[in-house]
Amino acid sequence: MTHEAYHGFIQQGGSLTMLDETEKTQPGIYHIHLDTKTLSAELHEQFQKELGFFAHHFSGHPEGRIHFEPTSHSSKRIFSKDDFKKVWDEAVLFVGKEKDVVGYLEGEYIPTDIYIPNKPVTKFFAPHFSIKRRTLSSALGEKFRETEFHLVLDFDNSDERVINSLLDAGLYGALLPKEGYRAIILTIQGHNRFIKPLIEEIKWYLKAVGGVARCTIKEEVALQNQLFAMSPEELPEIIDTITYQKTW
Repeated sequence: MTHEAYHGFIQQGGSLTMLDETEKTQPGIYHIHLDTKTLSAELHEQFQKELGFFAHHFSGHPEGRIHFEPTSHSSKRIFSKDDFKKVWDEAVLFVGKEKDVVGYLEGEYIPTDIYIPNKPVTKFFAPHFSIKRRTLSSALGEKFRETEFHLVLDFDNSDERVINSLLDAGLYGALLPKEGYRAIILTIQGHNRFIKPLIEEIKWYLKAVGGVARCTIKEEVALQNQLFAMSPEELPEIIDTITYQKTW
């Protein structure tokens, strides 16, 4: 179900809940992304013209923080399993014809995409978890992440303490221009056993602490991947260990 927010309210079933800004969530759909370390302008233009992808290029990252955003990024949202397979096969063929491309294709299913209501921070506290990251390991048979989540929020209108505390806890971020505002995408990747409980922890934390404008959190489960002139060790880091410190 798609939840649309408008005029300060979000439609959820038959009820309306007050919120801060207009946002949309789309669980139950598929994404395909082309991420390249090279500019690959002609390839991205071809994806956009021939396959209906849209340009979604990142504009930087929080200063002084580790980052993994690609040089160029194109995406497509797909609404059925059959269409996903068709577009994926076409995308692999397109990239396979190009030379000197450094990057990867990823195909994902979105089981979870929820809106986190904003509220003022009355008592700030840091999240009660700490992540140690590592690179993927070919020696361990790891070729790609199993899943990841994207925590998307308004970078300039969210509480800086909340953003920095999540980065300090081990997430990494990239800035992305959106219509009317600048978003930050806070992310961590890894195995299902780590990501799924962490999503629940972060949902609790954000609802408790507040300070996040235009905030959504989505899980993106990897279904397909194809690397081009890259090794798994060059992909974004994943969770190695995570420590929870429950104090309530």
